[in-house]
Amino acid sequence: MLWPAAQVLIGFSAGLALAKTMSLPEEQIALIGTVITLVTWLADEAVTLPAKDTRLGAALHGTLRFLALVGFIMALQSLAALNGLTS
Repeated sequence: MLWPAAQVLIGFSAGLALAKTMSLPEEQIALIGTVITLVTWLADEAVTLPAKDTRLGAALHGTLRFLALVGFIMALQSLAALNGLTS
């Protein structure tokens, strides 16, 4: 019961953070997305994490890859908006 409650709390916190971030100017969103992508990539490469074939390792590596994807999409969407490619 504790794990689902923790997931709900983390999801709610992440949603609030993303909602607050999306009200920033596009330049700052692009920078934040780039920083998120770089930090998660560096954490995946530089920090010794559990092996990917273990349950904990798979969860950690999957989470880091998902965060890198979110950061990349944030940066890409913001740069597209700055270049006038989106409405």
